[in-house]
Amino acid sequence: MKRFSHVLNLGKSIRRHSFVGAIVLACTVFSLPAYSSFLPIGFFDRLPRVGSGQVSISANYLSQNSAGLIIAEGQVDIDYLGYFATADKLVFNQITKDLTLIGNVIIRDPDGIEYKADEVELTEQFKIAVLQQMVMVTPDGAMITADKTDHNQDGLTILENGTYSPCGTCIDDKGRRIGWRIRTKSMLRDQENSLIDLDNPVLEILGIPVAWFPWIRLPNPSNPRANGFRMPSYFYSDEIGLKLDIPYFYAAGEDTDITITPAITSNQGPLLSVNLAHRFSDWGKINVTASGLYQFNKSAFTGTAGDLEWRGAIQTSGEFIPADDWKIGWSYSSFTDAAFLSNYNMAIKKSYVNEVYAQYLTQETYVNIRVQDFTLLGNYTQADQDKQASTIPNARVEQIFELENDNGRISLSGNLLGVNRISDSTATYNGVPYIFGYAGNKIHGTAEASWTKQIETDTGLVFTPYLALRADAAYYDGTSALLPISSQKFTLTPIAALDVRYPLMAIDNGSTHLIEPIAQLVYRGSNESKVGIINDNAQSFVFDDSKLFSFNRFSGTDRQETGLRANVGIRYQANFVDGSYISFLAGQSYFLSGVNSLGIADTAQAGTSTGLGVINSDIVVGVIASPFEGAELGAKAIIDPTNTSVKRAALAASLDYEGWKIATDYSYIAADPLLGSITDQHSIGGSIHIPIDDYWYSEAALGYNITTSAMINHSLSIGYDDGYFALAGIYEADGDFLSPTNQTYKLTFNLKGPNGKGYGF
Repeated sequence: MKRFSHVLNLGKSIRRHSFVGAIVLACTVFSLPAYSSFLPIGFFDRLPRVGSGQVSISANYLSQNSAGLIIAEGQVDIDYLGYFATADKLVFNQITKDLTLIGNVIIRDPDGIEYKADEVELTEQFKIAVLQQMVMVTPDGAMITADKTDHNQDGLTILENGTYSPCGTCIDDKGRRIGWRIRTKSMLRDQENSLIDLDNPVLEILGIPVAWFPWIRLPNPSNPRANGFRMPSYFYSDEIGLKLDIPYFYAAGEDTDITITPAITSNQGPLLSVNLAHRFSDWGKINVTASGLYQFNKSAFTGTAGDLEWRGAIQTSGEFIPADDWKIGWSYSSFTDAAFLSNYNMAIKKSYVNEVYAQYLTQETYVNIRVQDFTLLGNYTQADQDKQASTIPNARVEQIFELENDNGRISLSGNLLGVNRISDSTATYNGVPYIFGYAGNKIHGTAEASWTKQIETDTGLVFTPYLALRADAAYYDGTSALLPISSQKFTLTPIAALDVRYPLMAIDNGSTHLIEPIAQLVYRGSNESKVGIINDNAQSFVFDDSKLFSFNRFSGTDRQETGLRANVGIRYQANFVDGSYISFLAGQSYFLSGVNSLGIADTAQAGTSTGLGVINSDIVVGVIASPFEGAELGAKAIIDPTNTSVKRAALAASLDYEGWKIATDYSYIAADPLLGSITDQHSIGGSIHIPIDDYWYSEAALGYNITTSAMINHSLSIGYDDGYFALAGIYEADGDFLSPTNQTYKLTFNLKGPNGKGYGF
């Protein structure tokens, strides 16, 4: 059959609204909260650009009459600026510029989104569009339908009897209902005011209506700063009862946002939170939040920090970019009591840092200067807070110089730490005293300059020499009654190290094996173990395979290794052709001469029982392997070489196979009376995920203390997740099954969009 084609020169008559643009504008009203649109970003703005574009039309039959009507019939194809459409019939009025597409209308935009309708009418030079029986399908499967879609030149879009479903038809390949959808009698989108009104919306889950509202007004998802309510949330605890938050967003200016969040609590009365955010163009921003309430039932917090009538908090933060590569800012919080934010589910952290900072960062230079005050969040008194430190200042500087002609790298670094503490921070564990920090003021500065270079020989040996000089200056004012003597120190520490490796690689039928013997000599020419006078920032220490090849194993600047030490070990790695792999590392450290600071205890017991305080250190071993896809095994051990006893060990295994997920772990720590641990510690843990059906699953987990024959914690949950709708009932408890010390019940559900993201409850 002969095909006819015609080109319509519409010129400027296709202005801001095309026939596809009108459909797009009509459709996104089903997206819910403004901050997380189900549909593609900028969905409302997908319109052809203004210009003198031409519409190309081809059809089986094409005619033009004296009244200025162009009529195309039979397999009508339309092409305009990347938009394609087909229909049974097209009628175009060259005088009025009205266009009508009739019968089996299908339109596809440049992004692959497809629209279907029985009839499309575009009038008033394409400023008004009416679509009959519209169906729109996005490339990711979401579907929007409406009996009638009407878009006019005032920016109003009305959909009658519309639906939105992220899962398309919401019927899987076995004929089962899945996911969710929204039905509404009518939807009105006000483009100018960025509002969407839903008349009689109904939420359906798995094909069952579960929620109905007479009317809802939502912000336009394409405008995240539109005024309006945001997604509510809820929280429950025994003390406050059920808490329901209903945020309202107000754009007070182009760069100013205000969010007012009234909340109702069933046990404590109303709570109000107000957030102010202001942006200074592209160089800075500030944020202020104030929240508070009068507690109707303060007795629910009797004996805790929350036993108050009025409770509240003020939080503020800011960040500015005053110059290239610079960043300055602050963060500050003040509250009536440390438990307020956690009690009312407004903070998930266990501590908060009030600070002012300045940071400079380039590829070669790093500067970070902070003044900080550390605050505990939770049921803590002022006496507890007085034990926390303030750092005035906490400064760090690093500079790297790459030398020319491959002559290595020079690094310069410095730290300045000032610590203020009102009260001593102490504890006792089974008769062993710990002092984590002294009251008073201390300042400790370090500076270090180093040079290093990697040298590869023709035989495959790799040498990495390291030379450095470290300077320390420290002062403590002696305020604490536990250390009532002011003191100062100044030390210079020359450092030299040599790292030697001999990697050997073999390839066997696609499998790769790497064996790498490693040896290090490290010398620190100082006998001063605690250069910071008191130990404030180097209080944790466990020697394992991750620290075998380290020049300084202490976690902070207050302490450093001293003397001459050799570290020796071997690494083996293999990647097999079937995808399995194994990685193994084992070794030992030997103290050769000088003062061994790793065997000198301090008040925080950081140098006690390190495994490195003797000539021959503990032996450390670590291995991780995957025998086949979905399975992983790991193990670590610390072994005393004098009697081959195991001082610490950990085992872990996991399996992920056809929906089954099983994980287990075991840990062992030998008794060490010097640290206050008087019995061996054995504990095991495990979790299992069991697929019940295509969408249903069950999960269980537990932790068990073998030493005390007591359950540590346990949990059980059952859930449903079809990719668009998820529901789970969760039980968590501390202690044993019959008499748990703390129990938590949760019911969560999540409505997900086509991108997998959604809204949790």
